[in-house]
Amino acid sequence: MANISSHLSKINFRYIKDIDSLDDSQLKSHGYYSGYPCPHRHRIRDIDHHWCYHCVIKIKSNICGFNLNFIHPYYNYKYEKLWNKISVGFPDDCWDVKLPGTKAPKRLNFPSYRVFYTGRASENVTPQKIIYQCAWGDIGDLHVSKTCGNPWCLNPLHLVSSWNIGMPPQNIHPFTLDFKPELLMLLHKARLLGKQQEVIEQYYKQTIRHPLFAPDPPDYDEG
Repeated sequence: MANISSHLSKINFRYIKDIDSLDDSQLKSHGYYSGYPCPHRHRIRDIDHHWCYHCVIKIKSNICGFNLNFIHPYYNYKYEKLWNKISVGFPDDCWDVKLPGTKAPKRLNFPSYRVFYTGRASENVTPQKIIYQCAWGDIGDLHVSKTCGNPWCLNPLHLVSSWNIGMPPQNIHPFTLDFKPELLMLLHKARLLGKQQEVIEQYYKQTIRHPLFAPDPPDYDEG
């Protein structure tokens, strides 16, 4: 199991009603800012640790899943390339990845929240964090650990952060790795109407719960 980390114990989620309607100064007063888009097309992040506000709601709702068609264009084709190197198996299995490295896969050049500050196109990120942020959500500068202890495993159900609650779901849902023109067109039309997040969320297996009803997460550190 992942190691307990006391330095994450003070991290707390702050629910703000209608947060998407707030301007920059109002966001700042609550400890948030509008920054680099996460893989799931959100922009509101925590000032201190840069985790994505809406992604944390998804994680605390114990939802693990994604549709590659709905991933932000900054990330989607990079994710397709990485997923093609992962041996996807049954939910309880380790999914080993074929990447360079000796004891564990090397870091990959990938977009991250740091782009907002550095101006670079991407940063070096661990593969386990890249996959976690695809399937679970963007957690900024927080760490991702593995419950299985396998350094080559990238099964999202074996990955945890300080925001995960209890036992993971039995399956990853949705889990769509193929680009589908009809879904890309659907999302494009939804974006024009300002409803793209509504379209994306309807593909989740369960309804995202109000964050105040989600239990506090355990604290994990990177393994």
